[in-house]
Amino acid sequence: MRNITLIAALIVVSFGLRAEDPGKPGKSDVKAVNETPAMNVSPGKPDSKRWKNGFVVTLKGDTVMGKIKMMDFLDALYDYQHAVAFKSDRGFNQYSPNELKSFSYYEEQNKAVTLQAVSSPEGAGRVFLKLYYNGPCKVYGLTESQVNADNAPQGIDAPKMQSSFISKEKKYFQIGNSQFYPVQRTGFKKNMKEVFASCPKIVEGLNSNRYNYEKWQDLVKDYNNLVH
Repeated sequence: MRNITLIAALIVVSFGLRAEDPGKPGKSDVKAVNETPAMNVSPGKPDSKRWKNGFVVTLKGDTVMGKIKMMDFLDALYDYQHAVAFKSDRGFNQYSPNELKSFSYYEEQNKAVTLQAVSSPEGAGRVFLKLYYNGPCKVYGLTESQVNADNAPQGIDAPKMQSSFISKEKKYFQIGNSQFYPVQRTGFKKNMKEVFASCPKIVEGLNSNRYNYEKWQDLVKDYNNLVH
């Protein structure tokens, strides 16, 4: 009788284990959840593909190596021209143009893109501008994001869609610490003759059409070689 009772108890226990609620994770499931990388489950963590190797230069001139967060057309709220996200062995930081001299990231292994902290050519405080040429004549790029009207839905009954943004870059010359001069097709020769009036060879090149809007880079290179 005791043997029969013991066998019956074992059967009940075994059946109870098999009838376990499938919605509740077992030990193996709990282990898998705990082993999920934190960056994949933390809501505030950015996509690792948006981070590139680079460095920041502090106001004291110290260089700190780490990773720079890139801009993305789907993330209109993040603009590293106004505040750059940076992570290193020291942790995560977000720097404004008032807190750094510059930051750089690597497009290729030995090719760094640098953004310097300068007064905005648009007159809106300080910003990080992409530096294209360094020297007596510097060339900076300011990127602006605009809503793509061609893709925006029309009419009251148009379906709601995620805004589509397009980026447009404006380039500016700066001679020494002077004001910024926009590089634009309209009135290019007239404006550049005023900007480079102190350099007769550049003015001569403008008059002879050696320099025009399409060849503004040649103008900058020649000026920097002449004055440097």
